[in-house]
Amino acid sequence: MAVVEAPARVPPSSRMDVEDVLREGGFTSFHRRAVAITGFAWTFVAMEILLVGFTVPVFTAIWGLSGSFAGWIAASALGGSLVGSVVLGRLADRIGRRRIFLGAILWYAVFTALTALAWGPGALSAFRFLAGIGLGGMLVVDPSLLAEYLPPQRRGRFLVFLDFFWPVGLLLATGLSWLFLDQVGGDWGWRWLFLAASFPAFLAFAARLSLPESPYFLVRRGRVDEAAEVLEEITGRKVAPEELAAPEEPRSSVRELVSKRLRSTSGLIVLVWIALNISYYGLFLWLPFVLQGEKQFSLNVYVLLALSALSQFPGYAASIWLVERIGRKPTLALFLALGGVSALTFALADSAPVYVAALFFVGFFNLGAWGAVYPYTSELFPTRVRSSAFGMVEGFGKGAAIGGPYLFGALIDWTGDTVWSLIFIAAVMAVGAVVVLFGRETRGERLA
Repeated sequence: MAVVEAPARVPPSSRMDVEDVLREGGFTSFHRRAVAITGFAWTFVAMEILLVGFTVPVFTAIWGLSGSFAGWIAASALGGSLVGSVVLGRLADRIGRRRIFLGAILWYAVFTALTALAWGPGALSAFRFLAGIGLGGMLVVDPSLLAEYLPPQRRGRFLVFLDFFWPVGLLLATGLSWLFLDQVGGDWGWRWLFLAASFPAFLAFAARLSLPESPYFLVRRGRVDEAAEVLEEITGRKVAPEELAAPEEPRSSVRELVSKRLRSTSGLIVLVWIALNISYYGLFLWLPFVLQGEKQFSLNVYVLLALSALSQFPGYAASIWLVERIGRKPTLALFLALGGVSALTFALADSAPVYVAALFFVGFFNLGAWGAVYPYTSELFPTRVRSSAFGMVEGFGKGAAIGGPYLFGALIDWTGDTVWSLIFIAAVMAVGAVVVLFGRETRGERLA
């Protein structure tokens, strides 16, 4: 009679956790695909949010909207994004990243397409709000999932690279707006614009089907066999389930974000996200208006908007290098501070060369700071609440993003000029830089 031997037990000391496996596996073709697929959708997040800066004047002309109603339409997608960030971020920690990763972009694509059928300002605002819910889900789940695929030695660099796709969205928003609003024009031009914006998102949903669940999430839920299969797909190496360390995982609770251990971290990073959102959306949603109202230099608005988008690429490239070279915290603080200086110079420029150069560096430093904040945020919080943490900061951030354009416009009303609005943006970025200095560095830390 044959004796069947039980599988040998692997001593706990010889087991590896997910971080170890990803570190040894290095950066693979899987990661290239994951970055491309995630970034592809990131392009549409930027494009969708920034399209409103071009379309609100059209809606105002067609329906005779008041300034307050036009402002609400401009903020509708951001309001939906606030809801989506908080709700879907929490769901991603409870039921898994992949479901939200897939559902959020499909939701966004459907309601962006339906925007083309809006029969009035109320319907338009509702569709923008609903599409924004999907945007909010992508904003919190995409960086969480990508962080949990990447090897730790390359995590910071490629989380910044994810934001490299944002200015592509700005370029697309500028190009599509020029095509459908300026060239096609008429009452139907904006409808074709939103329909065109939804089509690539459906393609991105199909591409996302090929990406698996987070191995961190799986192993912490005791699904070690599935985690081993995912790690094998990521690294291209055989991973035995019994060799994976599965740490005991307490039930996640959003209250942990305000517990004694994480309270100060949560408060600090929320303030940083508020500063980034006020400065970015306050400036860039008003930028077409600011540039169109600038009569002193007589420069082409679309050319300046394209320049602003192009300036963001070298900003991200510098951030990609610096987050690994000098760390997440100093990079973020440096870019916020220099962004504030650039915004102040833009506000006070008295010659065309200074005006154009300052606009270039505002985009360079502001978006470079955005690149640094994603790896920094992902590494400040443990896996069990990482998506909830992104939901928290995105929720507060999008609340500030709604308030930023309002305050920018209110300052224009009070002063009759854009100078004080731009000085306000500069001050917010400077305050954000000071806040970052009180945080801790996370470069080289393990994902908890």
